[in-house]
This record gives sequence, structure tokens and C-alpha cells, in this order.
Amino acid sequence: MKSTVFRTALMMGLLVCTTSCASRNDVSSPFDGPTSSQRTGSEDPIRIEVQNLNFNDVTIWVVRTGQRVRLGRVTGKTDESFRIDWNVAVPISFVVDVVGGRSCATGEVGVEPNARVWLTVPGSVGVQPCRVGRR
Repeated sequence: MKSTVFRTALMMGLLVCTTSCASRNDVSSPFDGPTSSQRTGSEDPIRIEVQNLNFNDVTIWVVRTGQRVRLGRVTGKTDESFRIDWNVAVPISFVVDVVGGRSCATGEVGVEPNARVWLTVPGSVGVQPCRVGRR
């Protein structure tokens, strides 16, 4: 009888502990990227508009000196818009990986604070170049 009461009390204690720990909202995911409080003063947000003319999905990578950062995925034959904090002293360029296919890289484009950059993925990556520009 005593062991049943003890087990019940122990299970209730564990249940209360696990549910109270699971409801914490102040833990951030490492995949969310830096928050505004973690952002350095030298970075400004820029908007990147991607037009995928290819039937396949593509993964877009942003390239800065010696570093490749995953921007996101764009479904085939759709447009997508992204925002990223960027040091405007550094030009921006892109690498586009076609899922199950080839990849292409763009040239560098200079940006200013709150810039809008466009990227066009052609219908035939490898035969036609990926194009990038600024609005």
C-alpha cells in the first residue's frame, strides 16, 4: 500500500515538473537567427525578391566573404520574398542550388540600407545564367 502511494506521489511530481518545464517560451531556437537585440549596429535589413522560372525547387544561399548562409527554399515556378540583416559595406552575391540538379552563382551587387535586391533563377540552370540586380 505504501509503495503504491509513493509511486503515485512520485508520478504526480514528475508530471508537474515536466509540464511546467515544457511551457517555457523564453528559449529561442538556433534556427531563428539573431534577434534585433543580437544584431550588430553595422547591419541593416535588406529585402530579397526571388523569381524562380525553373520547374524544380531551389535553395538560395547568400554569400559574403568566406561565408555561405542559407536564405531559404523557393518552390518551382513561384516568387518568394526574404529579409536579411546585411552589412551594407559588403557586396551581396548568391548561389542557387536546384534540387536534384545543377547550381549557379551570381556576381556581386552593392547594397544600401533598406535595399531591394532581385534574383531570377532561369528555366534552364546551367545553360542560362542566374541574374541579380538592385531596385
